[in-house]
This record gives sequence, structure tokens and C-alpha cells, in this order.
Amino acid sequence: MKKVMLSVIAALAVTAAAPAFAADMPVKAKKVVVATPSPWDIAFGTALTSDYVLRGVSQSNHGPAVQGYFEVRYNINDMWQLYAGVWSSSLWTGLANAEVDPNAGVRLALGNFGLDVGYVYYGYPGGVTATLNNGSYGEVYIKPSYKFNDMLTIGGIYETGFNDFNAKRNSVIGGGAAWVGDARHSFYAVNAMITLPWQPAGLTVSVNPEIGREVYSSGVTLNQGSVSDTFWDVGLILNYKAATLDLRYWGTNAKPSAAGNQCGNTTTGGPNLCGDRYVATLKFDTTFSALK
Repeated sequence: MKKVMLSVIAALAVTAAAPAFAADMPVKAKKVVVATPSPWDIAFGTALTSDYVLRGVSQSNHGPAVQGYFEVRYNINDMWQLYAGVWSSSLWTGLANAEVDPNAGVRLALGNFGLDVGYVYYGYPGGVTATLNNGSYGEVYIKPSYKFNDMLTIGGIYETGFNDFNAKRNSVIGGGAAWVGDARHSFYAVNAMITLPWQPAGLTVSVNPEIGREVYSSGVTLNQGSVSDTFWDVGLILNYKAATLDLRYWGTNAKPSAAGNQCGNTTTGGPNLCGDRYVATLKFDTTFSALK
């Protein structure tokens, strides 16, 4: 009997110790493979606007316009991004029926500071009239920004064609006359993105004011009629996932002249492309990486 009891006790001791032995045994960990995100991405979107307004001047004769873009991006690292793409819009300017703008540049993200430097070519396919041999032209731009917090980001833009606005391929009325004088053009603006702290039903609500100045040299005014002006706009932006509704008020101090300018011609009549107005734009934007 005594031997039986000793055997039972020994068996229980081995059984109780077994889990401890198993826990102490080394276990070979499974190899975890972390997929490296691709540095490449493509952003694209489309928009429908009630009036295509560019710096206070309607490009669609106060009518609706359809717009779209795509942009190829390459992320060098967390700070630097290269990009190239094209933006286009239907329009009415008396020059062409469409605008196609290739662009390329580099973006820097350094903490809360951002910088976008690039080149854009304002292209107007088939844009030939009695007064303009070619209305297309290229400019370089610089866009700095600083995010103070989740509610406020301040930004700016400076863009210039140096002394080659409209590529100097323009001709004055009568056709064939050479461009006279300089051809400098630039514009600068400051803006803010104010995001409200509440998000009803996942909707992000922001206010986006902007004020800017478009500067034309005396040569541009002489040959083309465009005059320097100040423009302003403020938008109420409602964003839900990939959809954005932009409700914006535009204004400018430019007015049509008797000789004709970017707003119109009071002598020959026609539409006033300037003046204060409300514009509604519905946009859809996403990226390939967001769709995965």
C-alpha cells in the first residue's frame, strides 16, 4: 500500500511540473513579413463647377464647367515627394474650348512646414484668334504653408512667367505684328484653411479665405489689354471621405474697359467676365493607395 501511494504522488508531481517544463522550452517565433509600401502613387479626381473662376475672372462665361486631373507621385522619403500630372477643364474664353495644364514639381514636408515648388504650362489647344497666335504659356510657382494646429493652416503662393507671358507669341489686332515691350506677369496670394472642431456625421467643415494680387507689366497691358488687379474669395468647404462640396464667393476690383481687358470690352459689348459672384463646386478626389 505504501508503495502504491508513493507511485501516485510521484505521478502527480511529474504531471504538475509538466506545464512549467513546456513553458521553459524555447519556441521558434514565426517570421513576420512586413510589406514595404510602394513609393509610387497616383492621385486623381473630377469636379463639376457652376462657374470656372480663375483669380476673380470667369473662364467659362459664367457657365458650368467639367474638370479633372491625375497626378503621378513618387515618395523619396517621408520628407520629399516628386510629382507630375495634368489638370484640365472645359471653358469659354473666345480663345479655346478647353484648358489642359501639364505640371510637375517637388514637395517638401518638414514638421508642420510644407513647400511645393513646380512648373505649370497653361495650354489652350487650338487657341488661335485674330488677336492671339497662341494663348498658351508656362510659369513657375512656389507654395509655402504652415500648419499651426489641427484647426489652422496658413498658406501662400507666388507664380511668375518672368518676362515671357503668353510665350510672347501673341500678335496685336490685325495679326502678324510683333510683341512690343516687356511681357512680365506674376501673381501672389495668401490663404488660410480653418477647420471647425466639430464633425457632424463624419463631415469635415472648413472655411478657406484668400486674397491675392495679379500683376501685368505695361507691355502686357499694351499688347493684350490685361490690367493688374486684386482678387479675393472665401469658401465654405464640406468634405466627406472622397467627396467635397466647395461653396465660394469670388470678387475682384478689375472691370471691363473701352480698349478691352481680361474682364471684357465696353465698346464692343459682350459679357463681363469679372464681378462678384457665388460659385458651387462638387469634387471627388482619391488615390490608388487609398483604394487598396
